[in-house]
Amino acid sequence: MIEVRSATLADVPAIVAIHRSDIVTWKRWDEDGQTRLADYADLEPYQRWLNGGPWMDEASYGPYLARLLAPDGAGLALVAEAEGQVRAVAEAWLGDEPAPFGRNLNLSVIYTLRGQAGHGLGSALMRAIETRAVAAGCETLMVSYAEAAGFYARHGLAHLETWRRARLPVRASHTQYAARPYTPGSYEAVRGWGMPVGRYQSARQEWERVQPGAEPRFEAWRDLRQMGWQLEVRHTPAVLWLEETPRERGAADVHLWTRASGLSRQLLAAIRDLGAQAGLGELKFFVAEAALPQLGTDWHDDGYKQQVWLKTLARG
Repeated sequence: MIEVRSATLADVPAIVAIHRSDIVTWKRWDEDGQTRLADYADLEPYQRWLNGGPWMDEASYGPYLARLLAPDGAGLALVAEAEGQVRAVAEAWLGDEPAPFGRNLNLSVIYTLRGQAGHGLGSALMRAIETRAVAAGCETLMVSYAEAAGFYARHGLAHLETWRRARLPVRASHTQYAARPYTPGSYEAVRGWGMPVGRYQSARQEWERVQPGAEPRFEAWRDLRQMGWQLEVRHTPAVLWLEETPRERGAADVHLWTRASGLSRQLLAAIRDLGAQAGLGELKFFVAEAALPQLGTDWHDDGYKQQVWLKTLARG
């Protein structure tokens, strides 16, 4: 018998154990960037984070789950129990974007304890996630990092598009635009906006992730540059957030929210110009394959890509 229920903070140890069970070997990154094998018990929280994010350490995951379960209704975390033991977990974020996503529930995490796959735990979570998406008035259920294609296909999702991570040097530009420093706040500022570049999960989840205090401030991140601007390019408003990469100083991840339906050359030129003004050397970001021609000729693909799957939900 499988029971699916909402996660609580008391589930933090069990959820971390599920994610840890997926790691076969643990690594430590030395100051020169070299990696070596390590024992989990010998790793500090930051080194555990590098092995897979906040889910690798109870002290890091506790605050993350608390934000996910905040009463604003944006986040959702479910666990599946069998024989009284938490054996699988799912996390999702509710958001509003332009078509084809619309009002959506983005399934960002679904994991089963090692050795428990094939027992129906993941399917039970998928059914519960879809039920909650419909109850929240969602038009679509989406997965932005769909590794288990067969599993998602069985639950009615289909491949929508492929995103590639591009790298692009900064470049000063004479493009006309207005920009002022900006710190992300309420999601209402960008509700209904899309992310033509820099989206790893949903536009809502990326917005919540860059909120002040949303992620730990490890000592290794103390001097990293994080910069935000409110933009207007050809009368189109946008919000830009640049984050310097921890192990790649001078390179920054780009996150852009905008009302525009896609990425224009003028908007891209403004991003590159602001990166140059900030003293950065290179920008990196996810972009849909269809938008790659907009990047010009001096970008390169770093080889990382992800598949986006989508299901249109019937709403009664």
